[in-house]
Amino acid sequence: MLKRRGVLAGAAGLMIVPAAAVRAQSWPSQPIKIVVPYGPGGAADAVGRIAAEKMAALIGQQVIVENKAGGNTIIAMAAVAKSRPDGHTLLLGSTTLATNVALGFKQPFDPLKDFQTISTIADIHDLIATNKDLPIKDYASFAAWVNGQPDKVRFACSGIGNQPHLWGELFRTRTRLKMEVVGYKGSADAIRDVMAGHVPMVVDVVVPTGNHVRQGRLTGICLAATERSAICPDVPTVVELGMPDLVSSAFFGIVGPAGLPGAIVERLNRLCLEILKDEGVKKRFAELGFVTTGSTPAAFLDRVKFETGRWTKVVKENDIKVEG
Repeated sequence: MLKRRGVLAGAAGLMIVPAAAVRAQSWPSQPIKIVVPYGPGGAADAVGRIAAEKMAALIGQQVIVENKAGGNTIIAMAAVAKSRPDGHTLLLGSTTLATNVALGFKQPFDPLKDFQTISTIADIHDLIATNKDLPIKDYASFAAWVNGQPDKVRFACSGIGNQPHLWGELFRTRTRLKMEVVGYKGSADAIRDVMAGHVPMVVDVVVPTGNHVRQGRLTGICLAATERSAICPDVPTVVELGMPDLVSSAFFGIVGPAGLPGAIVERLNRLCLEILKDEGVKKRFAELGFVTTGSTPAAFLDRVKFETGRWTKVVKENDIKVEG
């Protein structure tokens, strides 16, 4: 009898499974929502929808994209930070995980503590381009022209405090070129004024600016990447120009609320990496100017920490103030 009881007890013990493991085994048990902190139709929205479409095909479960724009992405991030950590509500995290902190915005969460990073998805690199009618053909003639002007040369950007603007300030400091920013309400307005000759140069990401370079409407000066872009292949990288410390990009990745079970984080990470191996996905991202990335959760967190420190220093050194 004692032996029989011991066997029964042992069998019962084998059935004791941690609740987190049970949740991981049953995940996903309902449609997954990826919250995109930007409006529909833009590049960020495209990143979220490409990832969602492929994820749905891989797991056999509906993956919904919910656009929740506003508050410089803080509204969407707050909603995900407060969501149930069961792997069914995710965030398309972006560079604002770092830049909002650098700019001193008040946020009802801590980006480094209240989120679980899962994997980076794609980067889109910064680019400098000038009006095509200026006597500028390459980086050397660009630098000579800028320093030859009696006053500081203005550079247009799509918004004060966004990642391209902060990189423009970093570039200016690193090269010691006489430049100052002119902020616009978007890339389209900034590029239009540069093509019209109202402002001599623009600092933006490779799309849409790189498309205008390829079509001869702007002159490309340098790309903040390690490799040239297929969008504007004639533009040299900062690495080629001897400035590898200026490699920079806006980044996007999948993030969940803190407290996600480790097994779900691992499954989501594997899913993201599988998505990014797909040649069709790579092609769609490349057409939009993105470079696919992919990372471990820890490497993604390290990326956020690095970008936070980098842009905090730029903001302080240049006394950049943005209401938020």
